[in-house]
Amino acid sequence: MAPLITLFLLALTVKEDRAPLRSGCAVDSNVVATLPAGASLTIRYALSGESTACYKVAAEAGGRTVEGYLTADAIDGLDGFDKGRREAAWLDTAQVMSAIRASGPLPSLGAGSDAQPLVNLASRLIELSQPSKALALLEPEIRKRPDPALLALAGVAAWRADDSRRALEFWRTSLDLSPNPSIESLYKRVDREIKGDQSNEKLYGLRVALRYDPAAMPADAARQMVGTLDDEFSRVSAWLGCAAEERIVAIVQSREAYRKTTDAAEWNAGQYDGRIRVPVVEGQGIDAAMRRMLAHEMTHACLAMLGHWPAWLHEGLAQKLSGDMITPARRKKIEDLSQRGKLPRLSNLRQDWSRMDTEHAEAAYAVSLAAVELMYDAYHEDGVRNLIHNPERLPQITADLDKRLGL
Repeated sequence: MAPLITLFLLALTVKEDRAPLRSGCAVDSNVVATLPAGASLTIRYALSGESTACYKVAAEAGGRTVEGYLTADAIDGLDGFDKGRREAAWLDTAQVMSAIRASGPLPSLGAGSDAQPLVNLASRLIELSQPSKALALLEPEIRKRPDPALLALAGVAAWRADDSRRALEFWRTSLDLSPNPSIESLYKRVDREIKGDQSNEKLYGLRVALRYDPAAMPADAARQMVGTLDDEFSRVSAWLGCAAEERIVAIVQSREAYRKTTDAAEWNAGQYDGRIRVPVVEGQGIDAAMRRMLAHEMTHACLAMLGHWPAWLHEGLAQKLSGDMITPARRKKIEDLSQRGKLPRLSNLRQDWSRMDTEHAEAAYAVSLAAVELMYDAYHEDGVRNLIHNPERLPQITADLDKRLGL
């Protein structure tokens, strides 16, 4: 998925004494532990229980950490958890660039500054997945004058080029020159990411650079993944017309390390934050499900090389090019939502979806895929590729697709 939802550790506790922690959501599931009132909880993910929401949690019981399932009515603090989940977002390239642009006071980012053309060009290169070129532009200027804004931007370029330790060095120097809350927050996030990441081995393909944890993925499987990623880039590029000026970074971690470094929920299968991130379980190979996930994230990477796109187009194309289809059940859901007046317009699905509840998020994904399928039916493959390279036509086509969807 593209950046969507993170899972933060909030103050969640057991509501009542002797709450049964079960092996499943069903009321007759085995009790694995009995939890005291006030025991701290960490939510892993949410499920639909038989009569109420059910959460997989980790809890402290008898001096050890146990995992199991609790119903919503047994958990205190869920309102804050759900609010935080809706309002959170992945740390992605757009978020990092926004933090840098919002930073102040950083004079070289101001209008009329002699550094502004360099800042604009470097920013553009970062956003078009060419961070190494951006860093090559910034470093000579930084050597001449250690400006905090240029250092902050160089940190973004290094982070985006998968050199997080160097990014921290740039940001630390920038902060020493000019303390700034936004950059301090980025520093802490990336510092935490480094501490939880054991992906130190590297392999290089034609279009990708894979960094992986050998404890999570054997070398032969890593080589197979490099080949699969190269293949998927070639296929997606043929559809959309993207060109990789620099290798696309992919990071493979154990599922536990992935959660620690990204704050991702257990159900999350991968993400693109400027780098493709892949969680794996021991012994997992490049099966059909893994290949679909890699195709999904590679589509996001391809679109990022071509500019800024609304969320519905990102997710619709990622679903289609990974092989998803509108099933009869999903089509009926779209029709039902449309009749109830709850179907979101594409024009309202441009940016962050993280504030949506589950029902609306599912509808957003379904509508996005339906819109992309209609777009290919109406404009065909060449027409869609032309649209991607002529983004000024997108508002007109979005309005046309809204009509075709009955919105």
